[in-house]
Amino acid sequence: MSDILEVVLSKHATPEFENWQKNGGLLFLRGPKCAGKTTTLNRICAAEADSGALSLWATGWLNEYGSPFGVLQQILDQLDAAEEGGDRPHGAGPSASLADGLRNPSGLTFEWVYARLLKIAARRPLLIVVDDINYVDGPSQLFLRFVARRLKGTPIRLAMAERTGCALSFCDDLRTDILRLPYTSLVRMRLLGRKQIAWSLTEHLPQFRGSIPCSAAHRMADDLHDLTGGNLLLIDVLLRTWLTSADPKPEELTVDTAFHDGVRGMISDTDMPGMLSGAHAVAVLGDFASLPRLARLLGIDITRASRIFGALNDLGMLAGDCLRPDMRRALLQDESFTARGELHLRAAHVLFEDSAPLTQVVEHLTAVGMIGAPWDLPLVLGLVNQALKSGSTDVAGRLLKLAKGSAVGPEERSAVEMMLLRTTWLTDPGLVASLLPTLGRAAFRGVLNATDLAFLVRAALWHGLTELAAELMPLMREKAPRSPYPAEVGLAEALYSLWSGMPMDWATLELSSSSEADERYGPGADVHSLLTGLRKIHAPANEGDRAQAIFWAEQVLQGIRVQSSAVETLLFAYTVLESLGSLPAARPWFTQLSEALEAHPSPLWEALVSVVQAKISLELGDLGSAYRWIQKALARKPWHEWGAPIASIAALLVQTLTEMGRPQEAAEVLDRPIPPAAYQGCGGLKYVYARGRYHLATDRLHAALADFESCRDMSASLWIETPARADQTHLVPWRCGMAEAYLALGDVAGARDALRQQLQQLPEEETSVHGTTLRLLAKTTKDDARRLSLLKNSADTLERDGSRLQLAYTLTELAAAYRETSRLNLARTTSKRARRMAEQCEAGRLLALVTTDAHGPGRDMQPVCHHPELAELSSAERRVAVLAILGHTNREISGKLFITASTVEQHLTRIYRKLRVQHREDLLDRFSTVFMALEQSG
Repeated sequence: MSDILEVVLSKHATPEFENWQKNGGLLFLRGPKCAGKTTTLNRICAAEADSGALSLWATGWLNEYGSPFGVLQQILDQLDAAEEGGDRPHGAGPSASLADGLRNPSGLTFEWVYARLLKIAARRPLLIVVDDINYVDGPSQLFLRFVARRLKGTPIRLAMAERTGCALSFCDDLRTDILRLPYTSLVRMRLLGRKQIAWSLTEHLPQFRGSIPCSAAHRMADDLHDLTGGNLLLIDVLLRTWLTSADPKPEELTVDTAFHDGVRGMISDTDMPGMLSGAHAVAVLGDFASLPRLARLLGIDITRASRIFGALNDLGMLAGDCLRPDMRRALLQDESFTARGELHLRAAHVLFEDSAPLTQVVEHLTAVGMIGAPWDLPLVLGLVNQALKSGSTDVAGRLLKLAKGSAVGPEERSAVEMMLLRTTWLTDPGLVASLLPTLGRAAFRGVLNATDLAFLVRAALWHGLTELAAELMPLMREKAPRSPYPAEVGLAEALYSLWSGMPMDWATLELSSSSEADERYGPGADVHSLLTGLRKIHAPANEGDRAQAIFWAEQVLQGIRVQSSAVETLLFAYTVLESLGSLPAARPWFTQLSEALEAHPSPLWEALVSVVQAKISLELGDLGSAYRWIQKALARKPWHEWGAPIASIAALLVQTLTEMGRPQEAAEVLDRPIPPAAYQGCGGLKYVYARGRYHLATDRLHAALADFESCRDMSASLWIETPARADQTHLVPWRCGMAEAYLALGDVAGARDALRQQLQQLPEEETSVHGTTLRLLAKTTKDDARRLSLLKNSADTLERDGSRLQLAYTLTELAAAYRETSRLNLARTTSKRARRMAEQCEAGRLLALVTTDAHGPGRDMQPVCHHPELAELSSAERRVAVLAILGHTNREISGKLFITASTVEQHLTRIYRKLRVQHREDLLDRFSTVFMALEQSG
């Protein structure tokens, strides 16, 4: 590694070096410090020493420019040591002759010094090296001119190096004279390119030979160039770190503190006034750096800004007008950068004046963590409004957090906190939890108006602070008549009523028709259109027009935009569709909302949509999906943040776990606390019903009956406003649960009475509760024919409704009924179908109830030879008969055999005639085994 940088430099300008070595004379190097001038001179000295030459080294220093003969003194000190035959280091001891000459200038002549040089050169070749001639004092420059003009034909060589990019340089005349000499070789030192770096890696690093392909070296060279811009000193730092690592691998470059120190060191070593502050300013501006912005940021003229950019470019630190990322990071993390906050504030203002993207302005303000000159609170709030109008709620939230800490006085602070609440209440539950108590205190001090109070009520309800919402409601109603935005007040009233399980008095709800009511206050502020849509739903629902109510509810649902709609829109639409028994049909719209939330995540929206999806999955019998949706809802919005609605979610979870055959987990859910207010609404009714279902599943029959009786009492005291039915028994079918408990206790008459009342209360439209009620009624009769008829009607109803879990329960009962009536093949087929459906539903409890056919052969187990009529069936008719016996519908058979449903009906008609049966059940009863045997035998 010790030679890698020198090897790179040796090939930096090969033709010029070779010309100097052939012609002798004078070598002149020009380039920035990072181009490796000093290292090149060191390599030249080492090469000359190997050939027996003597090297004399001198360096110009800016602070010694005013000292006459300073550089010449360095040369003569080493010359004295050479004449004495010693090996003192460079600069060791003063030259007596030169000291005498300085006291008496007439005693020192260039001819005398030159003669001494020739005397030594006669014994061995002599190389004079002068680094940084920018700062060589005037008398020493005259001596260098004198020697340079006399080099031709002598064994003396002269190598000079000039550092470019300096603010002060005193060598212009000397450079001009030197370059005029015909034997001067000029070498321009530049930043390395990608090809030069790659060549150096592959030719001179053993680590890149053999097992490592050349392409890896080229990729690493690209990375080195991107990190350093070809800056040799920084390349050296990175390569040294790479080679000293435990197990160096291609492309695994580490940018560590040594690299950052190297960047800061080169900036500090630059003699240009204001270079460090200028570099810091360019780092602060980042990707938006430019000459005019840098000049305005620092308050300097464009010329000085141009010099700063030029110096940074000479060091390879710029990519365009911007600092390279790791170099920018090194400057921003500089401990001496004390003006960072001030520069960020000023940079934000400069970008704001230039109409830069708002996110860039906010990044600078948030980097400071406070508001300061030239910013003030009104200007920041103006940015907030601009962000809200463009839909950048996250940007607005970050600004408001800054404004909150800079607000002066309680009213100003409350106004900022209210705006912050409106902006972040859907996305930052933790911040909302800290804002609600302070805003509640501000409300009781009378600082907030009716509109703010209405929003505060909504936020408090959604985030589980039901008691705070209840205390705020009287204040809101007191100020409501004076509110210019009655729509927000109406929405708060509607949500509070729904949350509390109380009916909403739509007749007294006043909706403003002015456009001001639709003014945006952040996400979820389009409340006027929401309430208008809800009133459209309310009227037909109360009038019993179910189809019209569902139409308007789905219209409201389809109009939801997660970035602009009120979150209550989804809650109200869900409540209406659930109460009308039409929730599963709206599943596609809720799925689209779930997909939309992937691009615009919001914990509150995601939690609510997940609860709805869980409810739909449970109704359709997809227990595994329902459980996962509930877990997602509780992950987005924890148990304690739901308030009273947690009762409905707990009910969903208990029912799901119970049906999945996980009663222990269901018991753990029941052990968790439920707010007392929950029992005043429909959520509490659902919770007690779910608890009763759990008690039934665990054979705690008297506890289950007590729960269902509690449901009866709670249902009598509830009045649910939409739709206008005092008993929404299809929503919480507690009478079915009560009937099951009666049956388990042996009270058949009590079960029959409960089920008859259930049928009287059901709506005209079919629901899954119809099918469940019919199944339970079948268990109350001893008449086999009626029992089978009720179970078949139950299965048909549940299949049309799509309730697979309840259908599986009915099929299980139907299989048992077939078995009891000695229709064993039908029992076996139905039982298999029930088991398959239970497995699809992940219904562990039902799987334990489904019984396989353990009986002996039935009446149709005669061998095939006993059924000569089967020979009359064609192969196509046999295939149709087999599928029919397996329980497939005509449409399913047509799809499997790629024939029309009409053809299937014709085949079945011929099958019935040839086999002398009346319908499909006779076919199943008499021929299922023999057909299945034929199928298995091929």
